[in-house]
Amino acid sequence: MRRIILVLIVAAVVVVGGVLLFRKPKPAARSSRSTAQSDSVSGTGRRSTAAQGRTAGRLKAKTKEERAAERKRLRAEERKRKKELKRQERERRRMLKYARSRRGGRRSASRKGTYYVVKAIVSLGEDSYALIDNRRVRVGDVVMGRKIVAIGTDRIEVEAFGRRTTVRVGESLLPPSYFAQRKRS
Repeated sequence: MRRIILVLIVAAVVVVGGVLLFRKPKPAARSSRSTAQSDSVSGTGRRSTAAQGRTAGRLKAKTKEERAAERKRLRAEERKRKKELKRQERERRRMLKYARSRRGGRRSASRKGTYYVVKAIVSLGEDSYALIDNRRVRVGDVVMGRKIVAIGTDRIEVEAFGRRTTVRVGESLLPPSYFAQRKRS
């Protein structure tokens, strides 16, 4: 019995809600203030009348032309915003590219490279060695035609073609000109 009553109440609520939702809205009684505003002349030169029905939070409903103009304005704003975002992204990429090219120029000017880099120097007095590309080298060893002459605390001395050069940790045994030639060929 209780279930039947509950079902009837729910059905009645659904029917009342459906009637309220689907009935045609009554034309609102116009006041002198709303008619004065609805009879104003629009930009096209003809009088616009207020649309029948409810308008949420506004005195008069938008006309078809107003809605089209609003859509057009919003599309233009969105296009402008996307164009600005693309421009900013291009600018950011250009700056990154410029920074990379500058950094690359400085690297080639120094003795840094990717081959035969001095990774670390282990100083144990007489028995010192250097790690060049994870390979231990001691005084007297030859790497790429360059003889290790001395190993200091933070640098090693290398003799190549009768000339001595100093190589610090993180730098390559090979001169920068070697890398420039390799890149060109």
